[in-house]
Amino acid sequence: MSLADSHQHAAQPHKDIGMQRRHFLSLMAVCFGIFGFDLLARAQNVGPATSEPTEQWQVLYLSGQRVGYGRSIVTREQRAGRTLIVSRVEEHLAIRRFGQQLKIDSLTRTEETPDGQLVSFNYEMNNPPAQSTKSSGKVNGSKLEIETIVGGRPKTSTVELDPQVKSPAYQDRFLKDNPLKPGETRAFKAFIPEFAKVADIKIIADDYRATKLHDGSERKLLKLKVEQSLVPGIGVRVYVDDKGDALRSEADLLGMVTYSVSKDVALQAIAGEELDVAVGTLVKVENPPVNLHKAKRAIYKISTPEADASQVIPTTETQTANRVSEHVVELTVVALSATKNVDSGNKKQPQYLGETSYLQSKDARVQEHANKAALGSEDAGTIATRMEKYILTELKKKNFSTALASAAEVAKSMEGDCTEHACLLAAMLRAKQIPSRVAVGLVYADKLGAFGGHMWTEAFIGGKWVPLDGTLGLGGIGPGHIKFADSDLSDDGPTPVSAFLPLLNVLSNLKIEVVKVER
Repeated sequence: MSLADSHQHAAQPHKDIGMQRRHFLSLMAVCFGIFGFDLLARAQNVGPATSEPTEQWQVLYLSGQRVGYGRSIVTREQRAGRTLIVSRVEEHLAIRRFGQQLKIDSLTRTEETPDGQLVSFNYEMNNPPAQSTKSSGKVNGSKLEIETIVGGRPKTSTVELDPQVKSPAYQDRFLKDNPLKPGETRAFKAFIPEFAKVADIKIIADDYRATKLHDGSERKLLKLKVEQSLVPGIGVRVYVDDKGDALRSEADLLGMVTYSVSKDVALQAIAGEELDVAVGTLVKVENPPVNLHKAKRAIYKISTPEADASQVIPTTETQTANRVSEHVVELTVVALSATKNVDSGNKKQPQYLGETSYLQSKDARVQEHANKAALGSEDAGTIATRMEKYILTELKKKNFSTALASAAEVAKSMEGDCTEHACLLAAMLRAKQIPSRVAVGLVYADKLGAFGGHMWTEAFIGGKWVPLDGTLGLGGIGPGHIKFADSDLSDDGPTPVSAFLPLLNVLSNLKIEVVKVER
């Protein structure tokens, strides 16, 4: 969600745990965009070799409101003398951000052997008006050859697959052959197509619990905790019956709950207005200050009731976090502007200069915008502030309907919200050999008297990371930004969504008190 933009512009048994990955993936895409997967490992029921295709349905709720549905179809096929298990999982999500509708559809198809060895995969996520994100791969010997297309630009890579690494659809057979009892644990590795990475998956059986289902009835189900290494810190619970069928799941992420349902229930129209996740995740403050972005310094008391505040909120170039108690920090945030300094320390930050799938600094349009913004200057600070102002004035259409578009897409359309502002600015900086990254956190909106999720850009200038916000264009930032994490959006580093996890883990219970503002 771009709060700065807002400030500027004011029961059929279900046997598929794995379909829930799409719900998390779409939600994380929303999170890129609400500044806006599967924490659950898949559990596909493939049935006996002679069975007809198995079809299952789910509905997804956020904060108690229905926002989408999903379907999985699993078949066994005989091909070239061997049996292949083919899984097709689709998801459809519809929400709102500051009143604008955001729709995300995703489709994943995998082929594997009965013992769980991945043969091939195809993944596609659609979020108009952004171009589709696509990924496909095929196993060749011990290697998985992958092609990924982001913003219409293809990229190939190769992943070495350990023989112990399983398909993402393997979990159900794994659990049915080795049913869990309370207190037991299972662990394995699986390739996750959406991230083109291998994840360590751990399933821990708790105990049988009375569990409420979608139709209001209760069943005594075994509670499983599912952990995945690619997205640590998100708590996920799955409730399964004696056969291992998943009937409900929950996640510590904006009150996410999924239920297994019949086809008719899944396809029912969403009643009333779609959930507005941007408005619903605002953090109101008492006695809200005015013109906070133009202040010199602000002191906040921040409470995170369900997490260690000192581990969630970092000390950075612009803020200092002092631990008051386990769940409370006093945070001092100061204004920081870009200054003239030709030596930007590029040689010390090479990992923040390269082109990535989302920061296409070599794209012709990105370079054209970078040249227009720089106006011939060779000073890093001057270039950075000119680019920030350029993004503000030239990205004229403030669009909340896109979750996350790449810099090349934004350079072409020149529309989007804070994530698009941040990505394009970061790519333009790299085009001029200025190290850059994106920051994730909260931004204050005077008109709303609240903080909301936000993304901005940081440039390495004069030996320090200087924040820049293309949605405000102030030549830096004031104390109205609270940073939680940053990311270089690298293709080879941690998954980009990891940058959002510290904020997402505490957003629903976060409390902010303004202690002092200095002008």
